[in-house]
Amino acid sequence: MKKLILALSLFSISLVGSAQLRYNLEVGKKYGLKQLTSQNITQSIQGMAQNIKNTFGGDITVTIKSKDGDVYTSDLIYESLIFKMESPMFSMGYDSTDENQEENAMSGMFKIMVGHVFSMKFNHKGEVLEVTGFADVLEKMQSEAVGQSMAGAVQESLKGQFSDESMKQNMGTMLIVYPNDKPAAGLTWNKTMEQSGALPVTSVFNYKVTSATGTVVEMEGTGTMTTKEGFSQETMGMTQHFDLNGNISMTAKIDAKTGWPVSIKQTQTLEGNISIESPQLPAPMEVPMSIKGESTYTAL
Repeated sequence: MKKLILALSLFSISLVGSAQLRYNLEVGKKYGLKQLTSQNITQSIQGMAQNIKNTFGGDITVTIKSKDGDVYTSDLIYESLIFKMESPMFSMGYDSTDENQEENAMSGMFKIMVGHVFSMKFNHKGEVLEVTGFADVLEKMQSEAVGQSMAGAVQESLKGQFSDESMKQNMGTMLIVYPNDKPAAGLTWNKTMEQSGALPVTSVFNYKVTSATGTVVEMEGTGTMTTKEGFSQETMGMTQHFDLNGNISMTAKIDAKTGWPVSIKQTQTLEGNISIESPQLPAPMEVPMSIKGESTYTAL
């Protein structure tokens, strides 16, 4: 579940340019976003509903280090992070701005991410080409932040999440890739995104510019999500088969000169079933699941 939350908790960025829908960022300049994501997860096990509420957010800065042709190289830093997981069984979290933060396995993991410099290469259209530095975070999590009693389980849980390739895919699915067109009102386009990792999801998104001036471009989008057909995973001796699908919608205001978001609001709904098979179960157990989330992003 933590892998799923993390996979879905990861943030999105929308970027367009003044003449065309593209990045128009200055080398040496720092760009920032404040994110806040809330999720409500409901699953029913043998008729009993279980609810989990998650909050994830923080400040992220992207410093443009260089530009080679149409490709930017940037330093990506989480300046602050907040994560809370609340359920009837337990609650835990981390807030990097809280001086009285209590130590737990999760706080140790997130603490290492704050201030760590990641490198991201992306082109002027928003296509992520390379992300490096997340493998270093995983190594530090395993060696410094995780107690020996949890090291093995957490290591396996994080393998699919904290690697350069998985984070490249995660960032890539959250970046809007734009066409080479001027941002005129009524412009539409679509993109299909494949995300692997903890929860392989195929997303088909349709975008539309609703208004465009010399200072602000406003846009909206709707799309669908579905888990990869036949996807399953092994957890604690059980095989879980996922069959989830849902919808995405968003609205955004973009700085027409720089292409950096002024504000973004995104909502997601993912519903379906998880079928669990185990030698201890007489028959597969169906677990209905619903995930509803809302994310906001504001320029720093």
